[in-house]
Amino acid sequence: MQPRNPNNARGIDISVWQGNIDWVKVKESGISFAFIKATEGQFLVDKYFATNVRNAKEVGILVGAYHFCRAEDNITAQKEAEYFIDAINSIGGFNVFDLPSVLDIETTEGGNKSNITSICHTWLDLVKITSGKIPLIYTNNNIAANYLDESLAIYPLWLARYGIHQPPDVSGWDQWTFFQYSDSGNVPGISGNVDMNEYAGNFEKLMSIYGGEYKMTPEDANKIITAFLGPIYNFVTDPKEKEECNRLANELRKASGQPTK
Repeated sequence: MQPRNPNNARGIDISVWQGNIDWVKVKESGISFAFIKATEGQFLVDKYFATNVRNAKEVGILVGAYHFCRAEDNITAQKEAEYFIDAINSIGGFNVFDLPSVLDIETTEGGNKSNITSICHTWLDLVKITSGKIPLIYTNNNIAANYLDESLAIYPLWLARYGIHQPPDVSGWDQWTFFQYSDSGNVPGISGNVDMNEYAGNFEKLMSIYGGEYKMTPEDANKIITAFLGPIYNFVTDPKEKEECNRLANELRKASGQPTK
């Protein structure tokens, strides 16, 4: 596989274990993307899922959702996929997310290699059909080598491997799309340790593939209001012109997810 690169875009993945997060500080530290835990098994939605998605997006961080798999067979894999889809729909659907959905495979409850591979295909295929987007597989080198066969390499890989600069090819994958290189990172705005990741490309490549059109952030909107609309409002005397300044300011607030005034 390709080596890590200091120019690659940096990101994190988080769950309830990180508690309340100051996403403004996270963004200011240089974090470009975040994978956020949505669900685990058939019965657990992460307590902070909706809050983390909303607050990360408000500051301009690209977000994706992941599911921690507990399935033991194809039937439970389908139920877990449906449960994940329901959680996604509960906060606005797949279009809310910038990054692909993720199947997190780091346990072997599904048994042997053949069964776990089949479980993965069941979950990934249903999420792909429902979302219209190709999901990712998150796993570590041991699981990939011993429990996932090469048929799963049609899906992009988010690989967890610590203490290595260039991981070897594994089970059909000769490149990673995202790479988790530490589980003990420190990021401003987050109490305690957090998983650290990088994307296989710089920030510009990340944005060109996943960023879509520019999304107005509250910070940018408020700068425009303060630096441009504020002085114009103070200069003009016609009530209609002042009203137009207020209207434009509120359009900027709405576009950046802020309440109007």
